[in-house]
Amino acid sequence: MARRVLGQNGSAMLTDLGKCTRLVFVSNIDTWAIFVNMPSMSDSKTDILDAAMRVFTRYGLKKTTMKDIAEEAGVARQTVYNAFSNKDVLLCDLIRHAGIQIEEQTRAEWAKGGTLTAKLNVFFEIALVQPYLIMTASPEVETLEESLSAAGHQAMSEVDEIKQALLLELFADHAEVLAGHDLSVEQMAEWVRITCVGYKSQAKTEAQLRQLLSVVSHMVELVCTK
Repeated sequence: MARRVLGQNGSAMLTDLGKCTRLVFVSNIDTWAIFVNMPSMSDSKTDILDAAMRVFTRYGLKKTTMKDIAEEAGVARQTVYNAFSNKDVLLCDLIRHAGIQIEEQTRAEWAKGGTLTAKLNVFFEIALVQPYLIMTASPEVETLEESLSAAGHQAMSEVDEIKQALLLELFADHAEVLAGHDLSVEQMAEWVRITCVGYKSQAKTEAQLRQLLSVVSHMVELVCTK
């Protein structure tokens, strides 16, 4: 799959991480296919990642063991270790792959067309609301970020770069209008991303998050409409 990252000039570049082979997205947190059916890897690795997502959500990152993941996946513990050298490597791969799924599904939905507001709302649903539902299903939701290693935080940063690249692309056609407000495409994309990440971390309920995102969507529409 290809991972989109930002260059120094804010443009999108691609670094090779393989190719996403299939895409599954559901809104029901209990059905657990979510968007972890992953990129260019064996079915056994995909099954392990699916199992890991379920177990991480059930027990939290700290309490989950490789044995728990193996039992959930229905494989030997050594099989899990053969695929992922340790729990942190598995988690980081899961985060990165989820980021690729966000990009792939967002692009697939955008390809259907729609207004700027409609496309922004698609981005919000895939990149913010659905991850929020996964996070809040975890017993560690209050300390989730503290549970991540340095590598885990780096993986999260890479996902943020993917989101930033998507927003840059979304606002690129509105550069002239933004310039009329003394704003650049890069500034608008960064404001939306940082604001919405803050809302996702602070929202107490899904309803509150959706309400906050609707304000951002309305503000963007006002700024980007001639």
